[in-house]
This record gives sequence, C-alpha cells and structure tokens, in this order.
Amino acid sequence: LETTPWGFAGQFASQVVYFWQNLGKKQVFVCPDLNYSAAVHATKWIPILPNTDAALHLAIAYIWRTEGTYDKKYVATHVVGFEEFSDYVMGKEDGIPKTPEWAAGKTGVPEWTIKALARQWASTVTSTVHYYGGSYIRGPYSHEPARLEACLQGMQGMGKPGVHIYCKIGDGLNHGDLPL
Repeated sequence: LETTPWGFAGQFASQVVYFWQNLGKKQVFVCPDLNYSAAVHATKWIPILPNTDAALHLAIAYIWRTEGTYDKKYVATHVVGFEEFSDYVMGKEDGIPKTPEWAAGKTGVPEWTIKALARQWASTVTSTVHYYGGSYIRGPYSHEPARLEACLQGMQGMGKPGVHIYCKIGDGLNHGDLPL
C-alpha cells in the first residue's frame, strides 16, 4: 500500500494505517502475501491460502457458537436466519462441523491460530477493513467471505461502537478531473 496505493486514492491507505498504528490499534492482517503494509503495520500477520477466507470465517463462527462468545442479545433482536446459519456451522445441515481443524486443512492456517483469532476477536471491540475489496472481489465465489464476514460482525453486534466493516473502495473515481 505504501508504494502502489492506486493513483486515484493518493496516499490515504498508507496514512490511515499509520494513524491507527499511532493510536495503538492492533492490526491483524489476514492475507496470502506478506505485503508491505502487513510487514510494517501488522501486530499479527496470518498467512492464508488464496480464496479460503470463507472457511476461516466459518471456523471463527464455530468457536463463537460453541464457546458462547457472541452477542446473543443482539443476535436475538437484530439478526434474521441465525438458526439456519448456526445449523450449517455446527454441521447439522451437511454433517461437517466447521471446526478450526476442518478449516486448517483448507486455509493453511493452524487450528490454534484460528482459535486464538476467534477468541481475540470475541473479546475485543473489532472492526474489519478492506482496501479495494481484496480477495472479496477477485476470485471464484468471492461473495462468500464478504457475506460470512457480515455474519460474523452480526454475531458481535454490528453497528455498536467500533463494530463495523470498513471498505475503502472507489472514492476518487468520481473526481471531476477523471474522464467519465
């Protein structure tokens, strides 16, 4: 992000991660490559095989569901379809519980790392951030991790202070100096 920030966005991506770092915010980067931003700004870098984010998300939901570390009150009053989602995560639908062990084989992320990430996320006010969509717009079935991330944020009380999904995409494309 520091050296190739996509010309129409200027240095915003670089500056915002420095801003968060200066505030003392923990930044966990989950990405296949140790890119410059992950190397410089990450409190923790979790390498993951490309296009396997959905399996990671399902395993996180499994931990939260089995350990009860999700916002049950919020889910009861704001979430539609949680029982069906939970049944899928727990393996009632297809006979395959979406455990960290199951996800580790698909993602290349060790099961203990998945468990630690799930527990840290559940115990800390957490927002997720994407810069220009990442794998969420550039792969087969890329809608799945985006959809599942929204499910995870819903499990943690989406919209409460600090519980958000931030996607830095497209601004600058409508500036008057660019051709339409």
